Amino acid sequence: MRRTDTTLSESSGGTPSPPRRERDHRLDFARGLALIAIFIDHIPQNPVATLTLRKLAFCDAAEVFVLVSGIASYLAYGSRLDRYGLAACWRAVGRRWLAIYVAHIALFTVIAAGTSAITARFAGADYVGFLRLEWLFAHPKTAFEAALTLRYLPTYLDILPLYLLLLAVAPILIVLVKRSTPLLILASAALYFAVRHFGTNLTADTYGREWYFDPFAWQLVYVIGIVIGHVSSELKSHKLWNRGLLIVALVLVVFGVIAAAPWKGPDVGLDFFSSGLVLWPAEKTFLAPARIVNLLALTYAFAFLVPARCEFFKGKIAAPFLWCGQHSLPVYATSVVLSCAGYVIMTEDAQIPGIGLLVNVVGTASLIGLAAVLDQRARTVGINYIVTRFPQLRYMTVALGAQSAQLDGR
Repeated sequence: MRRTDTTLSESSGGTPSPPRRERDHRLDFARGLALIAIFIDHIPQNPVATLTLRKLAFCDAAEVFVLVSGIASYLAYGSRLDRYGLAACWRAVGRRWLAIYVAHIALFTVIAAGTSAITARFAGADYVGFLRLEWLFAHPKTAFEAALTLRYLPTYLDILPLYLLLLAVAPILIVLVKRSTPLLILASAALYFAVRHFGTNLTADTYGREWYFDPFAWQLVYVIGIVIGHVSSELKSHKLWNRGLLIVALVLVVFGVIAAAPWKGPDVGLDFFSSGLVLWPAEKTFLAPARIVNLLALTYAFAFLVPARCEFFKGKIAAPFLWCGQHSLPVYATSVVLSCAGYVIMTEDAQIPGIGLLVNVVGTASLIGLAAVLDQRARTVGINYIVTRFPQLRYMTVALGAQSAQLDGR
C-alpha cells in the first residue's frame, strides 16, 4: 500500500527556492484535541476524563502535545536555518521562547492571585496544598524569584517550562538531525535510558519535589517529533508507509486500550489473567517505554489512515479543534485557569446534579470560543496588512464584496 502525501505542516522549505507546502491540518487538529483533553484531565475526579486519551492508551495528551511541538519546531525553524542561517534561526526561536516565558510567568501570577482569592472565601478543599503553592504563600519573594528561574513549578505549571527547555536547544537539534539523523536518535535515546537509570531530574520547589515532566527523559519525545518533521520532508512517500507497519501499529493501539480498560473506571487498569499483572497506568515523570511505543503507534496509524488533505478538516466538526491547535499558547494558558476554576466549582457545588458535566461543557466551549475569536482576529489582521501593503487591492476587495452581495441576493 502506498501513500502519496507525506506533508506534516506548512513550511517555507529547506533548499533554495523550495516549493511552498500546504499547511497540514493534522498537526493543528491533533494539538487542538490534545489541548481540550488536557483541560479535561486537569480537573480532579472528572468523570469525563475517562473519555480522553489517558484512559484509552498508555500515553496521554501531554505526549501528543510535545510530539507535535517537535514536528512544528522543525518545520518552522528548519527552513529558516537553511534559508537564512543559524543566527536567524536562533533569533526566531528566541522570540518564540520569550513569548512563552512571559505567558508562563503571567499564568503563574494569575493562578497565585486566584488561589489567594479563592482560599479567602471557600474551604471545601486545601486549594493551596493541591496546587503546591505553600512555598509561595509562606515566602512569596523567594518563591517568586525561584519561579522566574523555573526552579518552582506549582501543579499544572509544568508543561510550558518543559517546552521552554526543549525549545532553547531546538536549533542545535535541527542542525544535528540534518547532519546525522541516526546520531541524534542515538544520543537522545542514550540520555533517556541514562536518566531512567539514575533518576536525574530538576527541582520543582524547596521541599524536595521534582519536575513532573523530567526534561531529560521527555526530550526524547521532542526529538522524535523533530525527526518525524525531517524524515517526512526528505524521504519519498513509499518509504514511509507500509501495510505491515500499519498492522503492528493498530495492534499496539488496541493493546493500549485493553490495558487501560476504560470500562473499569478512571484510575484502574486491566488485571491481565487476574494475576496481578497491571500495566496501566504507565509511569509518567521519567516516561515509561510503554508510553513512547504507544505514542509512536498512534502517530503512525493516524498519519497513515488520515490524509493531509482530508475533507474532514474542511468541515465544521474539525474547525474548533483546528482553531485551538493554531492558537495553542493562549488556549493552553486559559485551559489551566479554567481547570482550576472547574475544580473549585465541582468541589464547592458538588451537591448540584450534573455540575461536573456543566463544568466540562462550559470550559470546553470557552476554549473553543477564545480560539475562534483569535482565529477571526488573525484573519482580519492578515487581510488588513495585505490591503495596507498593496493599496491597489483595496478596490478589488470592494468590488468582490459587492459582487458577492449581489450573488447572495442581499
